[in-house]
Amino acid sequence: MLLKNCKIVKDSKIIKGDILIDDNGRIKKIAKDIKVDDESIDIKNCFVLPGVVDAHVHFRYGEGEKEDFLSGSLAAINGGVCFAIDMPNNKPPITTKDLFYKKLEDCKRYSKINIFLNFGVTENNYLEIIKDAKAYKIFMVKSVGDLFIEDYSKLKDILNQNKLFCIHAEHKDIIKENMEKYPLNSWIDHCKIRDEKSEVEAVKEVIKNLKVIDKLNDKKPHIHFCHISTKKALYLIKKARQELKNIKITVEATPHHIYLNKKMAEELKGFGKFNPPLRDKEDNIALIKGIINKDVDIIASDHAPHLLEDKLKDVKNCPSGIPGIETILPLTLNLVNKNLISLFDATRVLSENPAKIFNINNKIEEGNLANLTIVDLKKEGKIDAELFKSKAKFSPFNKWEVKGLPIYTVVNGYIYEAYGYEY
Repeated sequence: MLLKNCKIVKDSKIIKGDILIDDNGRIKKIAKDIKVDDESIDIKNCFVLPGVVDAHVHFRYGEGEKEDFLSGSLAAINGGVCFAIDMPNNKPPITTKDLFYKKLEDCKRYSKINIFLNFGVTENNYLEIIKDAKAYKIFMVKSVGDLFIEDYSKLKDILNQNKLFCIHAEHKDIIKENMEKYPLNSWIDHCKIRDEKSEVEAVKEVIKNLKVIDKLNDKKPHIHFCHISTKKALYLIKKARQELKNIKITVEATPHHIYLNKKMAEELKGFGKFNPPLRDKEDNIALIKGIINKDVDIIASDHAPHLLEDKLKDVKNCPSGIPGIETILPLTLNLVNKNLISLFDATRVLSENPAKIFNINNKIEEGNLANLTIVDLKKEGKIDAELFKSKAKFSPFNKWEVKGLPIYTVVNGYIYEAYGYEY
């Protein structure tokens, strides 16, 4: 297969040329005006990005009514995503080696994209080493079963390892205090209970322990903060990055924390209920600035599908989480078209940085498997949740007009049309 007239985005440059993919799905040649007797697609000077990596998804292993590896991977293809990293808060949680490898086996059998798995960390299993885990996930507030850290005094020992830890930073004690202060009667109450302070104090707790580990200079953990949503937390992490010598810290943000805020809570209802919750407008702005100045390393969707009937329930009974793998790319490209970030910024946070952080080879190079995300930056459309390939056909962004859409998703040499939008 020959992809003609490509604008390849690579290392903050744009290279014009053709990409030849062999029968094994590998990039055979990258050059201008390749002549071969082979099937070809004219990309018409659209941009070719290294395959987009969504480093934070919940494909609901074991809860097939919400999502599964097949539907989740088809949703990924629809949204221009070639790689995804699935989280361990399943039923039961993935906190043993046996459960991990059973899930991995099912994942490989049914997925149409490249999916990797995180292993769930508890106070009892934190020394476990899982060779095939992309990272180790820590919940600082109750998740599923025993998949959370109840005793924060154990954080130092848990984090003092040569591992990549993904941390859900919401402080359980602050949330508990707020639950006693606020009744959960309105959608804004959810934001008050899991307030800015709960994220800030959780980040402080982690950094406090990292400073001790840094002085020990024994181990070199890599801390990846998931879905950071506040200006203050972003500032604390930036400061810690400058101070810590032996510890790497990276930061993830989500499109819903970039675009949505508390003023929309009552209007969005359950479609605006997620953890961390809706924040303030100034936090939206801080995250966009964070992308530009590189305080935010990646954008991930935190794709968290639920049954529509459950999301339509009242605030007490509505579960947290929204689907996002089909909107992560258009919403990020929309920021490019609004001149808020550059195409190189978008490529960095969606493709290059997640690949570096999680050791994924998505480079557009001869000899590599072809994992490519092809986008038309000028194409306009409306997000239409009814056309999602995810089982969760709802979104807070439904009917939003966006500019910049995926047109092809190439996964290991297989070329799929990306669609699901009204044009």
